Amino acid sequence: MDGSRSPDVSSEAVGFIGDLDDPWIAAMADAIATGRPVHRLNCAGRLPERPFEEASPPPQTLVIHRHHLVEDDAARLVAWRARERDARVRLVLCVSPYVRYAELERWSMLVDMVVSEAIAAEVLPGRLARWLDGSARVGNRPRAPIPSVRIEIAGGDGELGRALVDACRAAGYSAQEVDDAEIGGLPAPAGKRGRAASPGSRILTVWEVPVLEPGWPQRLEWRAARTGPVIALAGFADRDVVARARQAGAVACLELPCDIDDLVDAVDRAIAATPAESWPIPPRVEPPHAFPPPRRKARAAQHGMAVAPSTWPERGGRPTIPRG
Repeated sequence: MDGSRSPDVSSEAVGFIGDLDDPWIAAMADAIATGRPVHRLNCAGRLPERPFEEASPPPQTLVIHRHHLVEDDAARLVAWRARERDARVRLVLCVSPYVRYAELERWSMLVDMVVSEAIAAEVLPGRLARWLDGSARVGNRPRAPIPSVRIEIAGGDGELGRALVDACRAAGYSAQEVDDAEIGGLPAPAGKRGRAASPGSRILTVWEVPVLEPGWPQRLEWRAARTGPVIALAGFADRDVVARARQAGAVACLELPCDIDDLVDAVDRAIAATPAESWPIPPRVEPPHAFPPPRRKARAAQHGMAVAPSTWPERGGRPTIPRG
C-alpha cells in the first residue's frame, strides 16, 4: 500500500454509547452505520472508564446519548480528555428533553457537538461526513441545475422562508416561497391566485409546521399525498412531534433554527429516495376566467331600461309539456 496516500476517512469507525434497548436510540446508531462502521456499547448507566479499548484502532469519534447529565459522567469526560490518547477524540453529545439548560451549558464545554435526540438520526450521518472528510457541504456541491424538481417553502416567518429559498438555490435547486394556506388545502387569502403547475414538474415541500395548531398532521398528510415529499421544520422538535410528522408522511423532520447543510442533506435524500414515477404531479391550476356576460334582462335592469317580454313565434304555437 502506498504510504503517501491519505487514509480513507470516509470509512473511519465511530463509537456509539447509549441505551440500545431504547428503539429510538438504537435508530441513531443504525443511521450512522449507513455510511461508516460503528462500534456500539449498550450503556444506560454511568459512562465506562475506557470504552472501545479492544477496538483496533480505537474510534476517534464518539457519539454519546444521555437522558440526564450527571456529575459522574462529566468527570469521566474530563478524564478522557486528560489522557494523551483520547485528547484528539471528537465527542458528540445527544441529549433528551430531560436535560437541564444549566447542565447542558457546562457539558457543551466538554464536547465538540450537541444534538437533540429527536433529530439525531436525521442529521448525524451528514454532519459526521462533513466533519470527518469535509465533503457534502453546500459550498462544495456542483452548481449543475437539478431538472424537474421545484422546492416550495411555506411557513409563518417570511425572513426564514427567504433564507431557506436562498440556501436551496445555492445548492442548485429551483426554489420559491408559497403561502402557508396551500398546505392542507386551506382557503387562499384574498387576492391570492392558484399557481399553474409546470407539466412534468415535481414538487418537494419544506414546511414550518405550526405544532401548536391541532390540525397540522392532517394538513401535512394532505400535502404529501397531493404534491410529493414534505420536509417538516418544527420549533419544538421532540420524539412526539417527529413521530407524528413521520406518521403523517414527512420524509424528514428538522428542528428550528435548522442548519442549512442539514436541510440540503434532507432535500438530497428525499429526492434520491423518491422514484420519479411515484412522485405525484399536482393538477394544473388555471387562472380564473372572466365571467360570461349577464343575461339580457339583467343588463337592462342595471341601466333602468324597460324590456318587452319575449314572444313566441306564431308558427308552431307555444311549446307544450307532454304528459305521461
